[in-house]
Amino acid sequence: MRNWTWLVFLMLFLLALGSGRLQQQPLVAGNIPGSWSMTPVDNEAREWQELINKYDGFSLNYPADWQLEIIPGVATILAKPGYAKLSIFAQPLGKISAEEYVLYSNRSLQEGWGSIKLQGQQLLNIRGYHAWRFEWTRQQLGAGDLNYYFEYDLVAGKTVYTFMLKSNQANFTAAVRDLNRIIQSFNPLPPQGVPALPAAPPVQRDIAIEGRRHRLVIPADKTMWGILNPHKLGRLEYFEKLLPLEKELDFKFQFLITYAAFDTRFNFEELKKIYDDNRVLMVALQPWWYGKKDDTSLIDLIQGKYDNILREWARQFKALEDPVFVRFGNEMNGDWSTWSAWYYGKDTDIFKMAWEHVYRLFKAEGANNVLFVFNPHDRSFPNFKWNNYLLYYPGDQTVDWIGLTGYNNGTSHAADTWRGFNEIYEPLYREYMHYFGKKPFMITEFSSNEVGGDKAAWIRECFRSLALRYPNIKIAVWFNQVDGKWLYNLDSSPRSQAAFKEGLQDPHYRFQAVIPR
Repeated sequence: MRNWTWLVFLMLFLLALGSGRLQQQPLVAGNIPGSWSMTPVDNEAREWQELINKYDGFSLNYPADWQLEIIPGVATILAKPGYAKLSIFAQPLGKISAEEYVLYSNRSLQEGWGSIKLQGQQLLNIRGYHAWRFEWTRQQLGAGDLNYYFEYDLVAGKTVYTFMLKSNQANFTAAVRDLNRIIQSFNPLPPQGVPALPAAPPVQRDIAIEGRRHRLVIPADKTMWGILNPHKLGRLEYFEKLLPLEKELDFKFQFLITYAAFDTRFNFEELKKIYDDNRVLMVALQPWWYGKKDDTSLIDLIQGKYDNILREWARQFKALEDPVFVRFGNEMNGDWSTWSAWYYGKDTDIFKMAWEHVYRLFKAEGANNVLFVFNPHDRSFPNFKWNNYLLYYPGDQTVDWIGLTGYNNGTSHAADTWRGFNEIYEPLYREYMHYFGKKPFMITEFSSNEVGGDKAAWIRECFRSLALRYPNIKIAVWFNQVDGKWLYNLDSSPRSQAAFKEGLQDPHYRFQAVIPR
């Protein structure tokens, strides 16, 4: 995050403190002002048990009837269905301050994004720990939705421990009492960290997806190449610029991708032309109105306000009668995406609710030829525990493919760093194989900048490595466009284009994947 951004929010925070909107409370240990007592009420007879999280470094007691999930190095989640859910994040501060972490993480509370209504905030001293308290609500999104929130952020050395509780109106007061008792039992410990992940296991995966007019077949020893080429959204007009490029490269890209927002309307005949030419399409369905700042449309989507748009897409994709890949809400762990939890009080469950809604609607329309691709960015922005991609995962039942996205940004901007292909994809592939190894992978979009290193060498490394090191990556899609200062186009220099053309000659990539019936 840019340094000036942190400064702005720190200044706003200090202004709020000075104006009395955020009151500091120097307290004796164990007391919280107002109606929230740290003394447990109505729960003394309940059984409590100890939790020790050695990865993140803390211990506490929690109600024995709450379910426990630990994602090592990411989150500790305690939940009682229908009653409350508590997410605990141990955030190392590194080069930022506690104020910067807390304020940036909670900007949506101050802005009122995603129907959030801030009910209260305080600076506290809890058992000797400098702390913040936030309380907020948002619109309820159906029966069972927990839309009342209470959060503590405790500073212990160079770590902030975030306790984010959510409940419903009926159980909120009791759930906060439980949280206060949990806080009373909390103790930081030296974190042991997360053990290194094992090497990715060997994979031999054949892809065979049946359509009415085509079959998509990718043998275990092959990788299918795709491309995002400049075109007009909705009116694809793909072939105007693609066919000349393919002639230059002596290669046909059988996998094409495009984007859609709520204001995108597809020309069905343009979609059909892609399949008539023995190709397959992936659509990145992005839940916003294109270009609208601070657009938090997930709330309306979950409530069904965009069902007519979603149903139209589902019917068009169904009518193609062949495999269509849908990449819903890609790069959700980036704050440039308005469907990120950063816009919704850090609550990743809202993204998962939106995913489920879209998935169920497509199934209800009979669009069983649509395959859903879960696709985070390889780096979370902000890189905070609550924004980890694993917390967005909607579950194996509604995900068909896993998408990888990692760019070599080069050095066009001061904050950019040149990264080699394997420097990006070796750790990412190993991690994803650990968590999602039962699913086929694709690189949904990637590229290298020309500025900052040898792009031609980067491309050669890419082609060699995809053929030998990453057998579960069955599709790779090149982002063939200039993006501001980033020269991602494959013809950014004669050497880069020559390296790309050379790589495509490898038999590993030269095969017919989209087979007409």
